[in-house]
Amino acid sequence: MKKKVYIIQPTYRLKDGKLSKELPLFNYSYNLPIISAVIPEEWKKETCLEYTEEVNFDTDASVIILTSPGYDIVRSLEIIEYFKWKEKIVLVGAHLDQFSDKILKNVCDAVFYGYPNPAKMKQFLDDVEAGTIKKEYHFGSNLNFPFDYSVLKKQKMPFLPVITSIGCRNECTYCCNPPFYNGHYYLRKIEYVISDLKEAAITKKPLAFLDANLYNNREYLIMLCRQIVYEKIDIIWGAQCTVNIGDDEEVLNLLYEAGCRMLFLVLETLNNKNLLQLNKPMNIDYYHRQVKGIHNAGIHIGAFFMLGLDEDDEFTFDNVYSFFQENKIEVPYVHIFFPTPGTATAEGLKSDGKILENYFDDHVFRQTKFSAPCSIAYFKSAGLSKAELEAGFVNLFTKITSLKNIIRRVLVPDIRIAALILKMNMEARKKAKSMRKNKLKPESNVISYIPSRLNKVENTTYIRNY
Repeated sequence: MKKKVYIIQPTYRLKDGKLSKELPLFNYSYNLPIISAVIPEEWKKETCLEYTEEVNFDTDASVIILTSPGYDIVRSLEIIEYFKWKEKIVLVGAHLDQFSDKILKNVCDAVFYGYPNPAKMKQFLDDVEAGTIKKEYHFGSNLNFPFDYSVLKKQKMPFLPVITSIGCRNECTYCCNPPFYNGHYYLRKIEYVISDLKEAAITKKPLAFLDANLYNNREYLIMLCRQIVYEKIDIIWGAQCTVNIGDDEEVLNLLYEAGCRMLFLVLETLNNKNLLQLNKPMNIDYYHRQVKGIHNAGIHIGAFFMLGLDEDDEFTFDNVYSFFQENKIEVPYVHIFFPTPGTATAEGLKSDGKILENYFDDHVFRQTKFSAPCSIAYFKSAGLSKAELEAGFVNLFTKITSLKNIIRRVLVPDIRIAALILKMNMEARKKAKSMRKNKLKPESNVISYIPSRLNKVENTTYIRNY
C-alpha cells in the first residue's frame, strides 16, 4: 500500500447542474488546514479545494479523505463512488449537519465525527494499514495543534479562515451548533491560535475568524487580542459575534488595536417575539446603540437578517431596509429563513405540519441554501404567504444591492477595507441578479445521482454524539 493521502474539500452543484467554481461568500471552511496538519510525517499528502481546483481522479494516493461543512452531498457521492470503483479507501467527515453521515456512510469505508488531532489520525491510518478499519471514528474537538496553512496559500481567496473555538455557549433553536456539539463549547489554547495567525499573516491576506461567536468568552478574547498586539502580528481581520459586544468599549478598542476591522452580526430579526421563539438572548431595543458603539471603535459591520419568522409581516421588508440605511451597515445580508434539519426549530415546524413537500430534496440535492442566499420558502410562515415572502425577499435583496447603496458603503478611509466591502457587496449583487433571472425560468433539476439507499432518509432526525 502506498502511504499517501488525498484530502478533498468538494464543491457543490449549482441549480443548472454545473459545479460551482467560486468560494461561497460566507461559507469558508478551515477543514483543509486541520486535516492536512494531522497527517503523520511518514505519509505523503496532497490536497484539493474543488472550488478552485480540479479533483485529480488519477491520484496514486491509497487513502481519500473528503471533508466539508456538509452542503456537497451530491458531489461527495459522485467522488466517493468513483474512488471506490478504483479501490481506494475513503474516509468522510467534519460535516456540519445532521444527515450527511447517514447518507454517505453507505458508500464510503468510514465516517468521522468531530475533528482529528495527530494521534487520532495516526490511529485511523494504522487501522488502514492493518486492514481493521472501523465504520465510525469519533475524534472529538481537540484542536490544540497548529494548522497547516500551506494548503491555502496558493488559493485565490479574499481572506484566510482561522478559528479559536468550536461550538457556542448560546442555544439558539434555529442554529446547527447546539445539536451538532450537544451544547459543548471548546476553546483552543491561545498559543496555537497565535501560531496560526503568524503563519497566515505571511500571505498578507485579511483573515476571517470562523467562530460561531468570538465574544463567547470575554476574558479569552481580551488575552488573545493583547497577545496579538504584544507579538506585533500585522493582520487585519473580521469575525462573527453577538451584537451585545457593542456595549463593551474596552473589548472593542482592543479588537481594533489587534487588527479587527469588521464584525459580522447575526441579528436575524427586528422583533423581540421572534428572538424569544428562537431562544436568541438579544434585545432589538439595544441594536441601534450597540451598532453605534461598534462603529465608534472604527470597526465596520456586516449584518444578517432572516425573513419569514412568525412575527414577520408585509412591513418587515421595509423595516429591515430602513435599519440597514439608518445604521450605515457596510455589508447588509438577508435570506429567507431556512429550517436546517436536526435543529429544534425545524423539528417544531415539522411536527406542526408547516414544512413544505420539497424541503428535504431541495436542501440536500439542489443546494438551494448554499448556491445563493435562500430565496425559497420551505415552510408556512404565520404572517406571510409563500408568494409574498419570496417576492418581498427578492425585492429587498435587490434594493440593498443597488449600485448607489454599494458606492455609499465603500467610502471608508482604509483602501484595504474598502476593497473587501466592495467585493462582498458586489458578490451579493451578483446573487441578486441571478435570483431575479432564475425567477423567470423553470428551476433546473440537478439531481443527477440519487441512489436507492437514500430512500426515506428524510424521515429521520440525526443528532451527533461524540
